[in-house]
Amino acid sequence: MKKKLPVIILSLLLVSLLILGGLLFFTYHQKVTKTKSENKTLHSNVSDLNTQLQEKEDFISGQTEYINELTTQLADCQNTVNSEDEDSDNKKNDTTSSYEKKYPDLYAGATFPGDNTSDLKVYLTFDDGPSDLTPQVLDLLDKYNAKATFFVVHTDNEEYTSYLKEIVDRGHTLALHSYSHDYNKIYKSVDAFLEDFNQVYNWVYEETGVRPTLFRFPGGSTNGKTAVVNDIIAEMERRGFIYYDWNVSSGDGSNLTTTENILENVCTNVGNFDQPVVLMHDGAGKNATFKALPTILKTLADEGYEFCSLDEHLTPVQYKRK
Repeated sequence: MKKKLPVIILSLLLVSLLILGGLLFFTYHQKVTKTKSENKTLHSNVSDLNTQLQEKEDFISGQTEYINELTTQLADCQNTVNSEDEDSDNKKNDTTSSYEKKYPDLYAGATFPGDNTSDLKVYLTFDDGPSDLTPQVLDLLDKYNAKATFFVVHTDNEEYTSYLKEIVDRGHTLALHSYSHDYNKIYKSVDAFLEDFNQVYNWVYEETGVRPTLFRFPGGSTNGKTAVVNDIIAEMERRGFIYYDWNVSSGDGSNLTTTENILENVCTNVGNFDQPVVLMHDGAGKNATFKALPTILKTLADEGYEFCSLDEHLTPVQYKRK
């Protein structure tokens, strides 16, 4: 028995060491596993923060473009005010310009009304269509029983052209934007503008049987040389056409504008005007606008707004209105 005692003690020591070693390994393994898990969570959090940071940077970039757009419009309006008297003095009212004798069928019967109603209404407008987005926009508008105005640009695409009739059939206002949308061309002179306008006017009439009375200048009425644009306005009003600018811009004219930018620009600014006319685009590639539209429609509908289309019975929103 005495001979076996050392062996037993040694065996107990070995077992104890094995148990202790196992406990130490288990504890170490748990710590390593916990550390890996914490590192994984940390990396995930860092990734999420980087994503949020990028989204904020994109939002800021979009808003910067929007602010630049508003700043440009403000500067253009100021230049218009400063040059209005000078243009008026230089204009020869006692002679008939040659362009007044052109396009004898290019006339509308629109007149400016007195006052607008004070109901809670918003006027959504879409420029630069039709495109592949146009029927999707029309479906969304139908969902909210919303009417809008489409300022269209000529296209050779037959499928897109068919959407002109779709716009009319769904009860929206079909208005004109441009045939070429070439600023350098159309703002060269009154003759150049009328030639372009006559082309898009005839195109719409041939496709739909509608003779539009409303139009929007590419870039707005402050775009182009002041004297030329003033003469264009005078001639177009003489022919009975009404032009519309806007007082709420979605900012989607820039490719940097995000869906969040558009929501912010529209939903926070509509309430600042009794007659909010919202500028958006349904041209090709304006996916951010399409993604924002459902939220815009729901938000404004929940606030009690009625979505209406523009017509000749409203007092138009115009930057250069005298």
